[in-house]
Amino acid sequence: MIVFDTTEVPVQQRRDAIADSLTSAASATSMSPEGSPETLHLTMGIWDLGGVELVDARCSAHTLRRSRAAKSDEAAVVAITCCLKGWGVHTQRRHQVTVRPDRLWMTDFSVPYVHQVSDTRTITAKVPLHLLGVPHDLAGTAQEHLGKSPLAALFFRHLLEVRRVADDLQGPAALAVGSATLDLARAVFASVADDERLGRETLEDVLLLRIKTFVREHLGDPTLDPSRIAAATHVSVRHLYKTCARANLRLEQWIIDQRLAAAREDLARRESGSVTVFEVSYKWGFANPSHFTRRFRGAYGMSPREWQAASRQGAPRQLM
Repeated sequence: MIVFDTTEVPVQQRRDAIADSLTSAASATSMSPEGSPETLHLTMGIWDLGGVELVDARCSAHTLRRSRAAKSDEAAVVAITCCLKGWGVHTQRRHQVTVRPDRLWMTDFSVPYVHQVSDTRTITAKVPLHLLGVPHDLAGTAQEHLGKSPLAALFFRHLLEVRRVADDLQGPAALAVGSATLDLARAVFASVADDERLGRETLEDVLLLRIKTFVREHLGDPTLDPSRIAAATHVSVRHLYKTCARANLRLEQWIIDQRLAAAREDLARRESGSVTVFEVSYKWGFANPSHFTRRFRGAYGMSPREWQAASRQGAPRQLM
């Protein structure tokens, strides 16, 4: 979690500190705080949920602007924001949203916008469009109607609940919650965009996310196999492989890669000296330590024991 709080910043430096923090978080080009230095404030927490960022911000009155379009090589990111306190106007693509409590709106960080508000509190989900699985043109089309989605209230409540438990989310739990947030955000877009592409692509992307989430949550289970994954995600094994193939994902190899990466991280920990290679291999679903060692060396160019020893010395050798 990243936290910024202006109560820790000298009064005379708060205006610049708030402007720098908000323009960075909101991909803006300028930010104008309103009020005297003593009344200016910003408290902002940011949590990483596996590609989805949750942002809780409390800020004094301000105007936030992005005056130019993003460069073509910049990844498109959208923010779906819920207002808990405050009033104002959010303008983008000639569309105005009245900012008020219980209102939901979207910001496309690659397109100019103006955000003018009073003292506010907002909770935002920042999502790269490639993870959301929504074509950029459809995001623009859906933006005007997002707050009118029949799922808007559900998404609002979801973000509130995620924020409530955000400090306790780590590892697989954070990834699972991030995936659920993506699923629901995608459904919100689908509910207001009458486009065949979104419906078809949304279903496939949601399924792929569920597949990955289930695998990550069960990496240590040596019985994890395609038939079990298919049953857990309510599809046939054939459909499972078809979905993975569409994403250029070799399922069995991807599972092994995920297990090896988790084992490597465990072995690199300072306290790992009392943990045997056998224990780590078993923890991450490798029933045969020799098979684990062979796979590890093939992936990283050294044995698990060599990697563990190098890590304990404080300067692991570069893995290939």
